[in-house]
Amino acid sequence: MGADRTRIAVLSALSLAALGLGAALLALTPGATSLPAGGRAVPVFVVIIGWGFVGVGCAAWRRRPDNRTGALLVAFGFTVLVSGFVIADTALPYLASRIADPLAIAVFIHLLLAFPAGRVDGRPARSVVAAAYTVAVLTELATVLFDSDLGDPGCATCPHNRLLVADGDGIADIASALQSLAGLALIVAAIVLTLRRRRTTGAAGRRGLDPLLAAGAAVLALGALSATLQNAGAGERVQQIAQLLFIAAFALLPAAFLLGMVRTQFFRAATLGGLLDRLTAAQANGGLDGALVAALDDPSAAVVYWLADRGDYVGRDGRPVALPAGDNGVVATELRHRGRRVGALLHAATLAEDPALMSAAAGAAALAVENDRLEVELRAQVEALRDSRARIVATGDRERRRLGRDLHDGAQQRLVSLLIGLQLAEQRWNDEPEAARDLVAGALGDARAAVDELRDLAAGIHPAILSQRGLDAAVETLAARAPVPVELHVDLAGRLPVAVETAAYYVISEALTNVAKHARATHARVSIWRQPSGVTVVEIADDGCGGAGTGAGAGTGLTGLADRVGALDGTLALQSPPGGGSLVRACFPPT
Repeated sequence: MGADRTRIAVLSALSLAALGLGAALLALTPGATSLPAGGRAVPVFVVIIGWGFVGVGCAAWRRRPDNRTGALLVAFGFTVLVSGFVIADTALPYLASRIADPLAIAVFIHLLLAFPAGRVDGRPARSVVAAAYTVAVLTELATVLFDSDLGDPGCATCPHNRLLVADGDGIADIASALQSLAGLALIVAAIVLTLRRRRTTGAAGRRGLDPLLAAGAAVLALGALSATLQNAGAGERVQQIAQLLFIAAFALLPAAFLLGMVRTQFFRAATLGGLLDRLTAAQANGGLDGALVAALDDPSAAVVYWLADRGDYVGRDGRPVALPAGDNGVVATELRHRGRRVGALLHAATLAEDPALMSAAAGAAALAVENDRLEVELRAQVEALRDSRARIVATGDRERRRLGRDLHDGAQQRLVSLLIGLQLAEQRWNDEPEAARDLVAGALGDARAAVDELRDLAAGIHPAILSQRGLDAAVETLAARAPVPVELHVDLAGRLPVAVETAAYYVISEALTNVAKHARATHARVSIWRQPSGVTVVEIADDGCGGAGTGAGAGTGLTGLADRVGALDGTLALQSPPGGGSLVRACFPPT
């Protein structure tokens, strides 16, 4: 509230100062002895232009204090008003007008390249603005210090230069020529950059820039006409009318800036109206993305949905989506609903030049995203289930091939060797009883080895201790074999379903294996309990280095476990901040 009052007081003071300057210039005009070629109408137009810019600037400044456009409009209006005192017969007002004249060009270039966002984006534009201020200050400083006529040698009645250090006509002439050439080049560069920005910006930017470019084209055309008539030696009256029309065209500029800002406001209202219609409509052609494209006039506009349980963004079809980095001109704005992230709005980077528009559009889009969230989550679950099913099939095929290799290379070879040994023993039993006994002993050893290999293979498929004694005993065996100390907390009343016990066992086994291989931990904790709701929770925590993940670069172990848990309608979550240890949590619903 205090800031608003201070801003209103400042703007009121600036408005009164502009009124005072304009009134003083109008009062000075009737008795002025040094008037421009356009006569006494020129100061009147100067006052109109200056008041127009200050008025529009104060209104914009009050409405959007965070945007520098209003301040730049006010600054340009004041430089125009001060430059009008070139008709003054006293030294200080005349000196101020000569200094303000080139400074007004620099401020206008700054305003043109900063409109409507209030900031200058891009190195070329910033370089042009910096060069404009540098040329205005340095060349005018040389003129003020070394030119007694202040750049107007034909004015016999102009006041004396009070800041003259030494009369150096050469330095002043060079400064004047540099000011003219550099000023013209910088104006052309600013226009080119503005046209380029219009071509690359979105519809919102074009709506704001078009009135300004139209008015600027009129000013340039009339300026070129005035210069042509002057160089062609047209009559004095014709030249005077052409110059007055050229100066009068500047009065269009405040209205052009105002129209550009108003059109931007209208665009914002239309955008929000279109989005709100989408929210209230039962059906909409093209869905939310289609409504955004039409409302923002941006073909790249789209929304993606945030799934907190998966920790990533998905499209409306449920497939994962990576947020753009801005390299192709598309950026993302986060969507939040009641302080909670619900998605992101993808849009052209140029739309970010209007923060108020994007804030309002993001708020409206967040409502629609929240309404669509359940449907998108269901699609994402279906998509995840489809991928999980494909991985399970592939894993099954891979495991069958592995079992085939293990049986062929292990137990099968043992059994073949056993069979051959028994056949040889049978043949030699009567003729070579000692050799037959040795063959039987070897076959016995092969039989024991085959039994051990088959037992190990069966344990890999389903541990015997898990079937015979349950999950708690099987986990004790895993903890005893782990290379790091493992603390157990098991609170189960009775046995769990076989499928749940098996899935929980392999979650704990894989997690402890990862702890041993990657975590560099000194301690691990396994907790198993059943909640009052019947949900069985399995947690494996360690004090290691953290930084584990479930992405493509992190291996397939946890992904396979997530598929196994998901097949039982359960969930598997991983928390592993760098340096903070890891926590694997599996939840199995009651069956």
